[in-house]
Amino acid sequence: MTSPTLPVLLGLVAVAVFVVLAAGYPHLRSRWAAVGARAGGLLVLNMVVLAMVGVVANDHFDFYVSWADLAGARAAVTVTHRGATARSAASVRLASGLHAGTNFAPLPAPGQRIQDFTVTGARSGVTGQITVLLPPGYSTATARRYPVIEALHGFPGTTHSWLTGMNLQASLDQAVASRTLRPSVVVLPQINVPYGIDSECVNGPTGSPQMETWLAQDVPQFLASHFAVDTSRSSWVVAGYSEGAWCSSMLGLRHPQVFGGAIVFSGAFTPEFFNGYRPFGPHVPPRYDLIRLARHTPPPLAMWIQASKKDGYAYPPTAHFLKVVRAPLSVTTNLLKTGGHREQLWAGEVPTALRWLGRSLPGFSP
Repeated sequence: MTSPTLPVLLGLVAVAVFVVLAAGYPHLRSRWAAVGARAGGLLVLNMVVLAMVGVVANDHFDFYVSWADLAGARAAVTVTHRGATARSAASVRLASGLHAGTNFAPLPAPGQRIQDFTVTGARSGVTGQITVLLPPGYSTATARRYPVIEALHGFPGTTHSWLTGMNLQASLDQAVASRTLRPSVVVLPQINVPYGIDSECVNGPTGSPQMETWLAQDVPQFLASHFAVDTSRSSWVVAGYSEGAWCSSMLGLRHPQVFGGAIVFSGAFTPEFFNGYRPFGPHVPPRYDLIRLARHTPPPLAMWIQASKKDGYAYPPTAHFLKVVRAPLSVTTNLLKTGGHREQLWAGEVPTALRWLGRSLPGFSP
């Protein structure tokens, strides 16, 4: 519906109908039949022109992102899909670069499901907090390896934000109990170092925090070295909301060798800095233009994106991003008719995202 082919096609139809009418067709013997035919032709011409104007306006203002969205305009939620299938995108084999551990050190809080660490990344040099949520019965005594959800908070937020406002632990336990998802390890890293800045998870110039490296390399390697986790990309997904949603899109699209999937709750597709932090000045490097990346070099990544049409921060960039999606990238979108940019809304959609995860990434399928 947002393809440039549609307005061009409608324009050609309008020109063809106009030429036919200008040439005096159709030639009918009956005067009234001829008048009726020409009146019908004029009606068709006007309808085609109005349709073309509507398509162009929709392309500019993003009223509807697809035919499915238009057909479900009255529905509370419209589900759309573009690109490859999610399972095929997540199943592409890429070298992950993660090295699995074999001798795991004792946990700082034995017997507890929530473990807290302070870690310095070997590659990024970033020192940050990492919280790990373990599944019930987690053990390193067997050969079992767990899939991983790397969950990124928003701004402001902490490593425990997914456990409080997003209610992740309860949703995850329910999904496992209903056999829609395998038991999983969740890693919740600090994404703003220090907490007061809005890092947008990027690698800034020398001397600024290398947050992309921290989140895409150091945090995954910490998990792989210290916990019984599967290192294949089909067993790793990065998830985030608000600022963390931009981060999850960026990390998934730029590091598909680590992440087979990305879950995005109300995110943008270029970094939007505020609170005084401007690592690149007025010009963001092209590498962080995810729409450009998806248009020219789409990676094999399974994405689930939630956006609300009332969310002025997330919906316009999401609509623009969807226009360029093509295989091997896969994007499933849950478009909400109402709702804004808030934690309560996202928490209610977490079970839907987990069901998609269990169906789409082989490592999470029960």
